This record gives sequence, structure tokens and C-alpha cells, in this order.
Amino acid sequence: MRKTILLLTIALLPSFASAQTSFRYDAKYLCGKQGTSPHNFLPGVYFTSINVYSNSGVHAFKKRFTVSLVNEKAGGSTGWVVTSLSAGQSLQIDCDNIISHLGTLPPGGQVTEGFVIIDSPNKLDIVAVYSAGPQGGPVSSLLMERVPIAP
Repeated sequence: MRKTILLLTIALLPSFASAQTSFRYDAKYLCGKQGTSPHNFLPGVYFTSINVYSNSGVHAFKKRFTVSLVNEKAGGSTGWVVTSLSAGQSLQIDCDNIISHLGTLPPGGQVTEGFVIIDSPNKLDIVAVYSAGPQGGPVSSLLMERVPIAP
């Protein structure tokens, strides 16, 4: 009996090890223009750029996009989109990409917000850049934030 349990444990060990090789990142985004109507944001223009860098070998990772709505309403999410990067390469996910994946423009001139969820078999270096300013004016706020591995 002990021998059978030991053999099963040894046989299943690789599958348990491979199950823990996924890294998830949840990057917040804000995109769009906010008019004068009172919502979550002051009037202005908001942009997000999420930079993804791979320092390991060629691999594919997947990403999906969620939408957060006002008044505690869930806005849904897209399906998974597969992307690949080689070692030493980076890519940028910006507001145009996010809106394109969502398949719709922000309703009524509002800011669209939510998360870009990235799931990768390898660790990635992800930095989100947020900027905002008055419509037609210069950037008045800029923040860069490293996106940690989600628990």
C-alpha cells in the first residue's frame, strides 16, 4: 500500500509542479475624455499605457480586458487574446488597443476603466503609465507604477 502511494506521488509530482508556473498580473487602466457631467472623474482627458517586457525566452502569454461600471455594476470582460514576446522584447498596450479589444467606445464621452489581466507561464516586467490633463491642454499628471504578480 505504501509503495502504491509513493509511486502515485512520484507520478503526480510533475503535474503539480507545472500547475504553479503561471504568473498573473492585474493592471488598472483609465481611458477617455470626461465631460462636465458628474461621474467618477473630473473633466479632462485620461490615458493609460501598459508596458510589458520579457527577459526570458520566446513564449506566449494571454491577456483579457474587463470593464468597471459606475454604481457598483459589473461591466463584463473579453475573452483571452494570445500574444508572444521574445527575450529582450517589449510591447505597449495603450488606450486605443484597450478600446479596440473591448469593441466599443466609452459611453457618452465618459472615461472607460477596468483591468488588463495578463497570464503568463514566465515572469514579465510590467509597468503601467497613467497620464491626465485638461482637454486640449498639457499633461498635468503622470504616474508610473510597476504591476506586481497577483496573489
